[in-house]
Amino acid sequence: MYELSRVRLYSIGPAGARYADTVLDLRGVGAPVPQPAPAQADFFEDEPVGPPRRPAPAGVLFLENGGGKSVLLKLIFSVMLPGHRNTLGGASSGVLRKFLLADDCGHVALEWQHVLTGESVVVGKVSEWRGRQVSNDPRKFAEAWYSFRPGPGMSLDSLPVAEATVVRPRQESGEGTSGAQGRRRTMKGFRDVLTEAGKSYPNLDVVWEEIHERWNEHLGHLGLDPELFRYQREMNADEGEAAGLFAVKNDSDFTDLLLRAVTDTRDTDGLADLVHGFAHKLGRRAELTAERDFTAGSLDLLSRIAEAAEQRERAREVHAGAERRTRGLAQRLHARGTEERGRTAELAEQVAAAAHRVTDAERIRERRSLVSAELSYRHASLALAAAEKGAAAQRRELNDARTLHSAWQAAEIALRHRAAADRSARVAAAIREAERD
Repeated sequence: MYELSRVRLYSIGPAGARYADTVLDLRGVGAPVPQPAPAQADFFEDEPVGPPRRPAPAGVLFLENGGGKSVLLKLIFSVMLPGHRNTLGGASSGVLRKFLLADDCGHVALEWQHVLTGESVVVGKVSEWRGRQVSNDPRKFAEAWYSFRPGPGMSLDSLPVAEATVVRPRQESGEGTSGAQGRRRTMKGFRDVLTEAGKSYPNLDVVWEEIHERWNEHLGHLGLDPELFRYQREMNADEGEAAGLFAVKNDSDFTDLLLRAVTDTRDTDGLADLVHGFAHKLGRRAELTAERDFTAGSLDLLSRIAEAAEQRERAREVHAGAERRTRGLAQRLHARGTEERGRTAELAEQVAAAAHRVTDAERIRERRSLVSAELSYRHASLALAAAEKGAAAQRRELNDARTLHSAWQAAEIALRHRAAADRSARVAAAIREAERD
């Protein structure tokens, strides 16, 4: 079983007494939870001191007549009992639609705490007008319901109702304040952020429903029986006591009470919605007939006005197109002129730099030509000296060769002279030997 712990109302309520962003806090004043379940706190959150406590067992809201007590109950019952037939004080079926302006994205979020374990669950409703226009057509009134379990990643304080959400510590934020800042999110933006948070933090158990029957089934799975709230709605329908609900005058009233308790009203709710839609259309029949006659009478004039407006729009489009093209051409020419002037300046700088480089190159070329001539002169002088040395050496070699050649020529004569001398000596010896004999 769950007990109501906190209520948050954002951008919803009647025009004269709206809930901009209000939080009704009932936490931490009841008896301690008997079997507290382990809970993981946020990263920067202080550790809890002592066991968690149940919400306030009872509370009194002092307001004058017309102060907004019934409005608060209607908004709470709209979360737990979807459908206009379950609206408190259901004589006006469109009363909830009157609590929402054209630019609103209204939120009603309820935080429930389990009486035994202290675990919390948040169930809420978000509604807005399709197309951002208030209408009498109930089909243009979009509603959706959601639930998640508060924990690291999201809580009732950090509900992404606005683009900037600041989570304030409990001791720094007083009752009736919250941290929503910035531009209000649309229903689609809220659903996307809620879905992404559910994917990033699986512990949140995010559920999003847009059909009454599925939402009622989901509330039953969570342990929040919608039938109990239907009894509460009937008890508060005329601001009476609980005993008035079961006060029956005859057996027919008791039979009706018993049938309402045991009969599934989902099928009859659909039929009642259909009948209500037809009744609403029949109630506006005279207005619609007059509107049809007025429309048929003014159709001819409107068609001619529309044709003239179309011709004017076409002429405006042609003129606007020509003006856009002319402005575009002027912008392109101006940009091209600016670019060309920049290029001209760059080319002038490049030409000046090239002239300086040419002057430097001429000066370097003249110096290098002088250096080259000097090097050529010195190279020729060294080559001449080397050639003169080579010529002197070659002359010495020529003289040596001539001397050697003369020596070789004289050697043959000397050899013949020696051979002749040897023969002469042998002949002389032979003659002496012959003379001796």
